[in-house]
Amino acid sequence: MKKNEENKRGFDISLFILIALVLAAFALSLWKGGWQLTFLSLTKAGGLFEIIWFRLLLGFILGGFIQVLIPKSLVSKWLGSGSGLKGILIASYVSMFATGGPFIWLPIVASIYRSGADIGPVLSLITARGILSIQMLVIWQIPFFGAELSLSRYIPCLLVPPIVGLLGRATFRIFGWSSLSPEAVKSSNPEMDHKSPLVTRGGD
Repeated sequence: MKKNEENKRGFDISLFILIALVLAAFALSLWKGGWQLTFLSLTKAGGLFEIIWFRLLLGFILGGFIQVLIPKSLVSKWLGSGSGLKGILIASYVSMFATGGPFIWLPIVASIYRSGADIGPVLSLITARGILSIQMLVIWQIPFFGAELSLSRYIPCLLVPPIVGLLGRATFRIFGWSSLSPEAVKSSNPEMDHKSPLVTRGGD
């Protein structure tokens, strides 16, 4: 129960920070350019949403299917809290071969996290996707910068995702945070009181 309350507060804090940033940007645009600049900003936001909404929808749908189709026991075995260094290494180097932009990749990682993956492998997945993508290396970096410069960046970065996973997991333990998502904690404790509003909202 205590861990679920801590996770719930964490999600609430991130939401409040985002709302505060939006309100601050809104106030700044009003101060700098009045309603004309503010309306222009909202128009730009609407144009961006028009471009990406369908990709976001597909990514969320794919993430939902992953949560249902991939057994949670399998996720826990290879990427769960008991996977140790093995889970971090798997997560670090499997994502090298992943394709698709953040609209597809991030919902997939979120689904794996909700299915029982530990925070260490999740952090390694996110980090490796950003700096070790084979697709990015071959299609973009080598043609623009040449093999020498690109590989000089890429090879040292091979060490980064496992380090991030290990240090990130240690950080969670230092602060006493749960290394599993609220959904994974709830599913691993079916005897928990479902009448608790905090637990119920945490699983939405």
